[in-house]
Amino acid sequence: MWPLRYYILSTVLSAGFTTLAELVDLEEFLQPDSVLNDEIAIKGRRNYSNRCYRTCIAGAEPMTCYYRWTIEDYNTLGAACGACPLNETSCFNPQCVTADGYERGILTVNRGIPGPSIQVCQGDRIIVDVKNNMLARTTTIHWHGIFQKGTPYMDGVPMVTQCPINEGQIFRYDFVAKNAGTHFWHSHDGLQKMDGLVGNLVVREPRSYDPNSHLYDYDLSSHVILITDWFHLDGDQHFPGLRTHDQGQNPDTFLVNGLGRYLRTSLGVPYAVFRVSRGKRYRFRLVGGTCTVCPSQVSVESHSLLLIATDGNPIEPVRVDSIVLYPGERYDVVLEANQAVASYWIHVKGIGPCTADEPYQLAVLRYIGDRRKEPGNRKPGYDGFNSAGPVLNPDGATCNNGSSGICIPELRSYFPVDSAVLKPIPDVHLELGFGFHTFSIAELFLSNTYHRFLQPPGPVIVSSIVNNISNIFPPSPILSQPQDIPTKSLCPAIPTGVPKCGSNYCECFNVIQVPLGSIVQVLLVDTSTVPGTLHHPFHLHGFAFRTLGVGVFGAGHTLSQLRADLQAGIIPQASPRPTAKDTMAIPSAGYGVIRFRADNPGYWIFHCHFLYHLATGMSVVLHVGDREDLPLVPRGFPRCGNFLSPVKPRATDRQHSVTAM
Repeated sequence: MWPLRYYILSTVLSAGFTTLAELVDLEEFLQPDSVLNDEIAIKGRRNYSNRCYRTCIAGAEPMTCYYRWTIEDYNTLGAACGACPLNETSCFNPQCVTADGYERGILTVNRGIPGPSIQVCQGDRIIVDVKNNMLARTTTIHWHGIFQKGTPYMDGVPMVTQCPINEGQIFRYDFVAKNAGTHFWHSHDGLQKMDGLVGNLVVREPRSYDPNSHLYDYDLSSHVILITDWFHLDGDQHFPGLRTHDQGQNPDTFLVNGLGRYLRTSLGVPYAVFRVSRGKRYRFRLVGGTCTVCPSQVSVESHSLLLIATDGNPIEPVRVDSIVLYPGERYDVVLEANQAVASYWIHVKGIGPCTADEPYQLAVLRYIGDRRKEPGNRKPGYDGFNSAGPVLNPDGATCNNGSSGICIPELRSYFPVDSAVLKPIPDVHLELGFGFHTFSIAELFLSNTYHRFLQPPGPVIVSSIVNNISNIFPPSPILSQPQDIPTKSLCPAIPTGVPKCGSNYCECFNVIQVPLGSIVQVLLVDTSTVPGTLHHPFHLHGFAFRTLGVGVFGAGHTLSQLRADLQAGIIPQASPRPTAKDTMAIPSAGYGVIRFRADNPGYWIFHCHFLYHLATGMSVVLHVGDREDLPLVPRGFPRCGNFLSPVKPRATDRQHSVTAM
């Protein structure tokens, strides 16, 4: 049971928070788990006197938004669901999780998938008490897209910014939502995100601050579309991988806001439904909450989409027919409800490495006034609507060879770009080659060695690497306990400060020092020789970067040539105002060039957002600034680490030693 009241003591003021009194009763600021417009209409605002989902007004006083979460082991179609799916009404029982209609064990926050939706205004203070009730598991929560400027210890990366939250413990996340946009939250511990620990996080700004606000009439809490991939086995059972059944790490299907149907059965569990009124324009927020190598392509029957933001950053509008989302990406679009009053299918399909399996999912766009449960048109199959219109972010993230796609480097930021970021020669240039190390059986299973590995379909057994290093995290978080990091766990570095592997493969903690305030250029290169086309999405914590160039190497365009161009100050810049993002897919056998100003001191992980690749080492940590530049960690911050007490010889040990002489 949770105590009735929670308090913030004056000690938190040392972290820079001054908006609350020294002693505050947080019950006054408690927020609901759901902020759907239907719930607001039914229950009204009286249940929560300080509701943070509201119209954001310029100059208004920021609010404190308090959330109380319990993470636990749970199940789909459990006892809470009653007679669901035979009785459809039962599927909407409190704490009933239907997912795709397949019964399995899951992980939940407050017994829901997705978990509670955080929707606040820019400048609001977000406080989340996370209680871990999972059996024999640790956890953390990462606030994907929130820069955590001034509060890097709230970023939620185990053994980088905090100790994991043990079973039975409560950890209080406390930060200010400084950067507006469409974000989301998810567990950053193990594979928990793909088993249900994920939810929306939207930080709105006053409409007068949004240069594209004139393009839409409504920005509703219910119009966030969170797409997740879904397994019928839990994520851990696919790691390192099965050899004789359920091979590989590809999902069985997708979910839209935690709902959908496994389309190989006839179980009638609910679809996600999004309501609109004819003649109105709506802002929809698409969130790529997926975890696996399958990008998802999203389209809406009989409707085009007007793209207005990428990863929370406004752009000059671009009209497309469908959008490809890679794990971690977010796109904001305007949908104009200009069709006849009816219901229309929203179609999500897995592409790339998943094409052969043909996974897809449906949701419903329902015009108010239409009384049918489902659209009258026949359900589209895997292929969807076969539109010939432009695709945003096409598979492979490249628009070479006359493709009709629109690629990220072609988009234009609505606002001017810091001219220093686009100067010919950056202050720091990092080249990060990523791929896989292939183990031989003899190497992997050598006595007394325990390499972390992944078993994809077939005989190949690999570990993920960046610059030949599989990143292994230390026993204590480097942000709060640097003195407890064993020296031997850190990768050896060359004089430039960049870690260097002394062979073709090594395992160590991969940390790169970056001067505070410097302009950093990163060249990401896919060095993999593993068969197949994997387009790795890399996510940078703490920053938004400018996407300068993305491409695939070919005849007349080599890595050596690209290096020479970059050294000469020739930037592969496709747009005069490149858009800002925090996640970008690098095409198979290709590259990406990004730039950002390192103005946020902290330890920030930069990693592939395919969870199985992150789990086997495809990441680095950027240490921005020196230790004295880092914000102070709050008093009483949890500590963890190895316990290796000194061992003194017993009297009998000394006696045996003398006898032996």
